Amino acid sequence: MKKLLLATVTGAAIASGAYVVTQQDKGYTPMSQLDYVPADTIFFASQLESFPYLKYLDLLPNAFKSNYEISAFVEEMKAHELEMKALGQEPDKNATFFMNVMEQYAKSLESSESFANIWGVDDELKMLVYSVGLLPVIRSELGDVSAFNNTLKNAADKAGVSYLDSDIDGTPVTKFAIEHAGQKVFDLVLATQGKWVTLSADTPFNSPDDLKVALAIAKPAMSLNSTGKIERYLKEYQLDGQSISYLDNKLLVDTITAKDPQSTSVKMLDNILALSGSTNALDMIRNEACQNDFSDMAKKWPAIISGTESMSISANHANFKVSNIIASTDQKILTAISNMRGFVPAHTQGAKDGLFSIGLGLNAAQLSPTVNTIWAAFSSAEFSCQPLVMAQAKSKETNPAMLAMATGMLGTLQGVSLSLLDIDVAEKADQSQEVEFSKLDLLATISADDAIALFNMAKSFAPEFANLNLPEDGSPVEVNSFLPVDYQLDKPVYLALKGQHIALFTGEGARKHADALSTQTVEANGMITFGLDTEKLLPLIKKGSELAGEELPEEFQTLFGDGYQIHITFDATNQGLITDITADFKK
Repeated sequence: MKKLLLATVTGAAIASGAYVVTQQDKGYTPMSQLDYVPADTIFFASQLESFPYLKYLDLLPNAFKSNYEISAFVEEMKAHELEMKALGQEPDKNATFFMNVMEQYAKSLESSESFANIWGVDDELKMLVYSVGLLPVIRSELGDVSAFNNTLKNAADKAGVSYLDSDIDGTPVTKFAIEHAGQKVFDLVLATQGKWVTLSADTPFNSPDDLKVALAIAKPAMSLNSTGKIERYLKEYQLDGQSISYLDNKLLVDTITAKDPQSTSVKMLDNILALSGSTNALDMIRNEACQNDFSDMAKKWPAIISGTESMSISANHANFKVSNIIASTDQKILTAISNMRGFVPAHTQGAKDGLFSIGLGLNAAQLSPTVNTIWAAFSSAEFSCQPLVMAQAKSKETNPAMLAMATGMLGTLQGVSLSLLDIDVAEKADQSQEVEFSKLDLLATISADDAIALFNMAKSFAPEFANLNLPEDGSPVEVNSFLPVDYQLDKPVYLALKGQHIALFTGEGARKHADALSTQTVEANGMITFGLDTEKLLPLIKKGSELAGEELPEEFQTLFGDGYQIHITFDATNQGLITDITADFKK
């Protein structure tokens, strides 16, 4: 999750100052550099507007930098090199080159000053990542291009990787030779054009013209700018135009099946197969039947899209919202999935009501019908592609009807949730280094169309609860005597029927949220919510460790950072499956 957040956040910010950009406040202005991005790029990621990265880096919690993981990875590589040398073997210089670059990256994350010195980044960063055929391309607008170039050259010098400065049609380039067994495999190519640096590769499977397009020396026959795809995605998914990325599933599928033999991606893939001696490896799906079947399936799930809906940055505070969409036009499947949407309580729909919360909205009655719908959609589809026909025949051997029996016991269940609202710990008076809860606010809920019927059914599986009855007026019943021996608390734990909800709680904060459930009607309002406030949680974990005489694992500090709030929701709409991430952190 941290890597996903880092990738989306790094490419999703605004200019300096406490300023929020929205699609309504500021329209999207096409970026001229998109004229160099091919219309048929399979993947695309961007920072379209200038991004104050140095200010942002000073705000970014360590948990989002992945600095610990990168440094640990570098140390492992160094240890491996020492082992090889001890055995009289020479380390792979390509791996050493990569290790040197990663080491510089880890060092650069220590401060904005280090990042600026090592990579030449300033507070006007723009970035594009895309493909020309199968060649990956990374382009950035920097404040100091020479700093970026020198970092790569120094890493190559230390590793013994050779490089050559030259030019292509007047554009300065540096080619780093990546070799194996004394033979060049490909060149890592760095081009500079004004404040823009471009990294790509010159390989045996691309042409010189492909390289010129990848280095933004020549424009593609059709550019991404000319398609209107970026504008369409921004409008359809209400993104703010600062940052967007996508994976084009249809283009990826069409490349593998060679639906258009003349496309750059297909030609490169063919060359790779030929070079590897596997020319016929994809013949089973490279026929008209499979091309059409796979393409038709991909049309229904055409892309995975991610972008910012809003971003705010000030000197000491940052807030962002990122939306991730698995886009779909398959309304039959989307409707079936949407039918499973259940109820998530109001107190789980943000990260500010407590330390931790998770809610699962699930209409149990629709679980089996949804699985049946998805299964039937595949098993009854008309395929001509032989691998799909075989997979279809195999699927018919498994009938999901049995699922109905398993889910029948869930009755009218619509959702469950668990929230840790507050907590504190103290050392037991009579036992040194033994910790107990001095404060606990905890709430677990079950929501259903007929909550009391669900509760009574559950009691039938646990005879010890046979005499436990819940007043219909919502009065709580203390249930400490029913708790397992290992989970006994010295604070009262209550169970109550609150309208269409059953609440198990302890603590005053939990009681208030439990009472609020009485006015919340069970309706389909979501699928999954998750909230976490590490600013409140980490000090409590540290305190508990100290009282127990244990050292807090470094992983906890790495995970929780300096304190941040994060809230994640997953839901199904008529546009696809959507995951929204909202985060808030302070310096």
